Amino acid sequence: MASPMTKTDHYVSRADGRVYYAKVGQGEPLLLLHPVGLSGWSWRKVIDNFAQHYTCYNVDLPGYDHSDIPSRQFSTEDYLQAILDVMDSAGISQTSIVASHTGAMISIVMAAMHPQRVRRMVLDGVPYWNKEAGRVYFEKHVSAGFTDTTSFDRPVSPLTTWEEASATNPNLTKERWEKGEEINKKSRYWSRLTFESICAFDMTAIGPKVKAPSLILHGDGERIRFSEKEAEKGIAGTTLKVIERSPGPVHEHQPEVFTKLALDFLLKE
Repeated sequence: MASPMTKTDHYVSRADGRVYYAKVGQGEPLLLLHPVGLSGWSWRKVIDNFAQHYTCYNVDLPGYDHSDIPSRQFSTEDYLQAILDVMDSAGISQTSIVASHTGAMISIVMAAMHPQRVRRMVLDGVPYWNKEAGRVYFEKHVSAGFTDTTSFDRPVSPLTTWEEASATNPNLTKERWEKGEEINKKSRYWSRLTFESICAFDMTAIGPKVKAPSLILHGDGERIRFSEKEAEKGIAGTTLKVIERSPGPVHEHQPEVFTKLALDFLLKE
């Protein structure tokens, strides 16, 4: 008989393609949702600690890594429905969530639209914008990175060498670059479509509907800040902590700090 600490692989079949999740651990369910451009791999530094207390469901969002790329552009609501389908397939009626960036957006939308399904949330960076701010963010910070104009019908991010990538981002590790390039080769057009969708979504309109207690963590050195103070004000019952010496997502750059704060919050009665 397999130990609860043995990771098992699962696929949920949907009309838009299969969605993958890895299951590991024991206890109440904990859903892990990653940002655009990565996969469940992004939780590699923290998941073992969470699995000591929770049964972890580590999802590759549609279009990334082990999951299939849908044949149509997804809206934020489409991503939400995919996650609900994963939960239903796994027999999860209610879950706590650990999520980052795009995954955090999906978590907030779930908590607002399906409050009975979300217990608590730990959100590592939350894009919290209205449609105009999302448009400005896309034009100022996202589209500038879409410099490959030859591969698809709209510009996408280019494939890079380690030398090119590390020269522009000194905090990038080779491990992170290698995984990012692996996913980029498959999903960079899908990432472009996803950014278009999420940047057009009004988070400020849905945030006040959230009732689940939430902890927002944010690295003090994140190159792009996501209006975390506005999220703290807009989402009731939210605690915000800005983590020092974290030049990017806290779970990546300060995994021990992230794990302790997250577990202290999640295990609170």
